[in-house]
Amino acid sequence: RVSFETQPGEAWGVIGESGAGKSTLLQLVLGLLEPEEGEVRLEGEPWSQVPERLRRPRRLRMQAVFQDPHASLPPHRTGWEILQEPLDIWKRGTKADRREAAARMAARVKFPEAALSQKPAAWSGGLAQRLAVARALMLEPALLVLDEPLSALDPTLAGHLLELLAELKEAGTALLLVSHDLPAVTRLCDQALVLYGGEMMCQGPSAALMEEA
Repeated sequence: RVSFETQPGEAWGVIGESGAGKSTLLQLVLGLLEPEEGEVRLEGEPWSQVPERLRRPRRLRMQAVFQDPHASLPPHRTGWEILQEPLDIWKRGTKADRREAAARMAARVKFPEAALSQKPAAWSGGLAQRLAVARALMLEPALLVLDEPLSALDPTLAGHLLELLAELKEAGTALLLVSHDLPAVTRLCDQALVLYGGEMMCQGPSAALMEEA
């Protein structure tokens, strides 16, 4: 019983207590679970209940950033390899092009280039999350899905990430953010929906919902 639509350059926040269904909703959006009723559409075309062979060519249009960056990054790869891997998989540019693109993206998320030669175990939670965001952006997705991306960051780094997400939104990327950080949702998101017990309790402009909360 959840229904919403996000437009390019629009950010939606998803809030609710543990067990409310936030992670399930994100898995439905990402195509990791299939809805028992209704449908998910991506850029106007069916996304749920579609064979993976047809969905795979469109997966680059949607990317995800998860709560635990160290768990979502391959521990045996360097930062250079992690950032270039999406471009390798989709055969984007030459080897030199991919290296340059990785360097530009690292600079964009304020990840020190010297640390790109290291592996995730050498990075703080803040650095690892910055690289996770950078990896998700390498394919220039239309929709960025974020599951508690601020929880591993101190307030300063969380502020930097919010600034980056605001820039992405301004450039036309749609955002879907799950977060317990209500001020962050108010600051970044245009709209919000509140889940409870697997159902949507309310939705509307985030600032108005936060005032009521």
